[in-house]
Amino acid sequence: MAISSLGVGSGLDLNQIVGDLINAERVPKEQRFDRREGRIEAQISAFGNLANSVEQVGGSLSQLAGFELSQSAEVSDSSVANVTSDGTAANGNFSLQVDQLAQAQSVATAAGQFADADAEVGAGQLEISVGGGNAISIDVGEGDTLRDVRNAINEAGGGVTASIVNDGSGARLVLNATETGADNTISVAVNGDTGAANDGLGRLASDNLETTQEARDAVAVINGLTVTSSTNTLDDTIEGLNIELRGTSESPVSVSVSEDQDQLREALQGFVESYNSLVGQTRELTSFNPDSEEGSVLTGDSTIRGIRSRLGNALMQPAQVPDANAQTLAELGIVSNRDGTLSFDGARFDRAMETDGFDRVTEIVREIGGRMQEVTDGFIGPEGLINARTDGLRNDLERISQQRENLEIRLERMEQRLIGQFSRMDSAVAQMQSTGDFLMGQLANMPLAQNNSRR
Repeated sequence: MAISSLGVGSGLDLNQIVGDLINAERVPKEQRFDRREGRIEAQISAFGNLANSVEQVGGSLSQLAGFELSQSAEVSDSSVANVTSDGTAANGNFSLQVDQLAQAQSVATAAGQFADADAEVGAGQLEISVGGGNAISIDVGEGDTLRDVRNAINEAGGGVTASIVNDGSGARLVLNATETGADNTISVAVNGDTGAANDGLGRLASDNLETTQEARDAVAVINGLTVTSSTNTLDDTIEGLNIELRGTSESPVSVSVSEDQDQLREALQGFVESYNSLVGQTRELTSFNPDSEEGSVLTGDSTIRGIRSRLGNALMQPAQVPDANAQTLAELGIVSNRDGTLSFDGARFDRAMETDGFDRVTEIVREIGGRMQEVTDGFIGPEGLINARTDGLRNDLERISQQRENLEIRLERMEQRLIGQFSRMDSAVAQMQSTGDFLMGQLANMPLAQNNSRR
């Protein structure tokens, strides 16, 4: 806080002197605060990145811990059928031949009955049903056109859709069943027809409609047994399998059902990749440069040492799966390297699958994956080690902020004290200057001084 009159008596820039003294006290302390804040903020950021990497490892371990037995089904010709398994089907092979696909019936009015979509159809009531189901009623009034009937049918639903096709002989109303199958035939009854036989609503009755596409069931032969279905999906023919028929075949195609080993292999490889990413990050965060004798932001931090140590121990601890020859991830193909990273040995994985089978290998993976996931949860959970470490660093930042406030209060008091001291000094100097000027004036008026001045 500068005083405009400070220094008038002494002729010195006392405001500048006070400011310099305050800055001499403030600057080194603020620089220390800045350095500490920068270091702590860098550590908080590093722990955030570390938490993300641990979370990725935890995610891959979650896949292992919750891995479900799965199957894959392969068809030698995918244009004939697509087969999926719910995991409960028996492993093995079977043959499949598709003789006929299911299709929905289509019927149309006779050619030449209607000139165009705006032609009047006559009055009365249409009752339309599919496969013996509940009929829908369409009231047709005088002056209604073919287009009006089409729209009314589509609005009513009832398992049938309507469209108008112009085939060169005029407009034809086409009715399509929405469901496939031989039983889903379309029936149209006309009531109260007020027109003649050749121009009334009776032209839309079933007896006067042409079948343009037959209603058919799907017909397939599975291992020599003929099966039929009203749809092209066979979901209860073979337990655990869903067979979607796509096309007919002149000869049988083969279908193979087996465990989906690739899915487990990919899950293990995903864990290896996430683990190696974590190892690389921890190495970067704790590295030390001997030339510059400088460490990284978390060099020497015990948190990272704890993470690597506990994960490594959990990784090496064997499972307890009865009757299994392999009990460790290493025996399943996850091999530790000298630099702390992991590698996946596909040949070792294949041997374990051949020796212990899919079920036991999956049990081993689930047990070890679950145990390691508990370790990662202990680091990144709400009460985890990383969060605790980060909270401690944030508390350090709050303390530095409080120390800054305390410094400003102390410097403000120091400034007031210095201003008081320099003000008193300035007043004293001004008084001494005034006294000196008075004395010099008195001496100049003395006779001796005057005689000396005449000489």
